[in-house]
Amino acid sequence: MKRSISGPILLLAIGGLFLWRNLHPEAPIFEMLAQYWPFVLIAWGVLRLIETLVWRESRVRGGFSGGEVVLIILICVAGSGIWTAREHGVRFMNGGLDFWGQQYDYPVSASASATGMKRIVFENPRGNIKVTGGDSAEVSLNGHKLIRAYRREEADRTNGNTQVEIIPQGDRLVVRTNEDRIPSNQRMSCDLEVTVPRGIAVESRTSSGDHEVNEVDGDVEITSSHGDVRLGRIGGNIRLDISRSDLIRATDVKGRVDLQGRGSDVELENIAGQVTINGAFSGTLDFKNLAKPLQFDGTRGTELSAQAVPGRISMDLGEFSGKDVTGPIRFVTRARDIKLEQFTQSVELETERGDIELVPGKLPLASIEARSGAGKIELVLPEKAAFQLEAIAQRGDAVNDYGPQISKETSGRAATLRGKSGEGPMIKLTANRGWISVRKEGTEPSEVLPDGPPRAPRAPKPPKDLRDNEIRM
Repeated sequence: MKRSISGPILLLAIGGLFLWRNLHPEAPIFEMLAQYWPFVLIAWGVLRLIETLVWRESRVRGGFSGGEVVLIILICVAGSGIWTAREHGVRFMNGGLDFWGQQYDYPVSASASATGMKRIVFENPRGNIKVTGGDSAEVSLNGHKLIRAYRREEADRTNGNTQVEIIPQGDRLVVRTNEDRIPSNQRMSCDLEVTVPRGIAVESRTSSGDHEVNEVDGDVEITSSHGDVRLGRIGGNIRLDISRSDLIRATDVKGRVDLQGRGSDVELENIAGQVTINGAFSGTLDFKNLAKPLQFDGTRGTELSAQAVPGRISMDLGEFSGKDVTGPIRFVTRARDIKLEQFTQSVELETERGDIELVPGKLPLASIEARSGAGKIELVLPEKAAFQLEAIAQRGDAVNDYGPQISKETSGRAATLRGKSGEGPMIKLTANRGWISVRKEGTEPSEVLPDGPPRAPRAPKPPKDLRDNEIRM
């Protein structure tokens, strides 16, 4: 039985094509396959026709086998798919698929008078925006525009149709990059650096891109699906709605800060107004010198409130630490170690899995209530503190290193410390599975106690570039 030679010949041709691609990476293989794939079927058909004519005298049937028919169908489907992908913008470039062609860079500049204007609004769907306040009464804009297109002439045409505009609307200026005018098979982003009058308010609505705003006395309002935010020396209020971010930082703000969304790190320092945060942030939250109340509501039961933070609060996925914090303080979490030092006013702490260390450091003491589902609780009191104490380790031990003012009782698996020193506020400690230690400042525990029953391990803090969408608080 004679065998067809068309298969081996086509295999050699395809192998040669890929070898050429390896030797010449710049070769537009994707373009060629999308445009000329029907020639594979034509070449195959010609070879089979020649074979049929040659074998006809030998009375050998030269039709297509079942396997060949299936292969032809697969080639048609694959070829049609490649051609359709090309028509919708997919390109094979630089060793991978590029969905929008090559990138072309264009300069951007514009200016407009801001006399009588109270607000500047940015409508820039994609791109970074940097705003700096100055003493001029004019808005000055510079930057660059990136357009992805198949050919330079297409990108030039799009650039001409998407000139950046600064449009007066009542008492506000609207900065438009006109991205809605680009063809569906292209992509564009604008990176802008803008100087504005110092007293103007700033508003921005984007789908992606970082924001940086400095030296502005007006309010700042930013809504973005994806991007980092850096704000400094802001004289008004700040409102941020960021769906996804690696870093949100605000320093030297005279107004309040309202943040909602999700992301990784949050850094707030020298904030004169109230701070309100709602959302899921899986990185490090760092608060320094907050003059007004702090309210944080996270997902999965994390709540934090304080009257002010003259010192610092730092919190990540595994730990919470606070020093020089003004109460009332309330912190509820599921799996964090808690350390709170030099605090005033009442304190309420609760963690399902984690250790708690309390060092008031200041007199007079305030009421304290701390609960740990699985972990130890350590309380370090000033020597002359006035207080009433009730500490219960329900399935553990308790150690009194404070003095005769406190007595210890045991009942079954529970240990209790009770007592008072002068007429002071109530301190109530509860450890469901763990131990409790009470001692004076400057002293060490009198005995080494076990760490308590094993606890489920908390997730380690992930690297910064991998924190997005990891664990919600």
